Amino acid sequence: MRLDGQTILLDCGEPCSHTLKKMGVDFDAIDAVVITHTHSDHVGGFPMLLQSMWLEKRKRPLPVWIPSHAIDPLRRWLEACYLFPENYKFPIRWKPLSSRARLRLGGVRIRPYRTTHLDHTRDRLAAGYPQVQFDAHSLLIESDTKRIVYSADLGAAEDLVPMLTQPVDLLVTELAHFHPETLFHLLAVHAIGQIAITHMGRPARARLAAVRRLARQILGSRPVQFVRDGQVLAV
Repeated sequence: MRLDGQTILLDCGEPCSHTLKKMGVDFDAIDAVVITHTHSDHVGGFPMLLQSMWLEKRKRPLPVWIPSHAIDPLRRWLEACYLFPENYKFPIRWKPLSSRARLRLGGVRIRPYRTTHLDHTRDRLAAGYPQVQFDAHSLLIESDTKRIVYSADLGAAEDLVPMLTQPVDLLVTELAHFHPETLFHLLAVHAIGQIAITHMGRPARARLAAVRRLARQILGSRPVQFVRDGQVLAV
């Protein structure tokens, strides 16, 4: 995401480094990485991203916001991949992500909102894994002129509501963990300039034409895009 002169990578699944390279993104130009939760499709590309930055001779410090329970394990993972700080030269500034955090990068402000995405997993497994937080977040991203919501992964479409109490210019939302009709009816009553649907589950992808028709039926003429990897959106 590029906003107000800042380039911010939101989540880091594989193959993000390949996708960024293909899009012509300068690895030295990335100002920060924000990892909303630590499912592998949101964090699994981080070692390869770091290696790509090393090979491209990045020098700038890299701020990384991530749930605090994952910082030490991720450091050990990098070491297991032979990605030692002595090799890649630029410092990583690890920063804990939580619903209490308020991120600032230049004129960009980011507020995490906890979602219910991992609640079921927590209820089943937390007793056996006390070191894990089971927290997932959406992000409200603001500059002086734009408001953007990035859903990351949700437990329910209703997790979006606290970020939609004021108009937003762009909503980037997943469609993997609830029925499309539920999402579209919720979005229909909020002021959203553009809607970008991504991270679609297999059932929705398998009947994409029907999902598109449903979106038109419920959301009318609102701009809705079903985006692909590498696609660029302008706000």
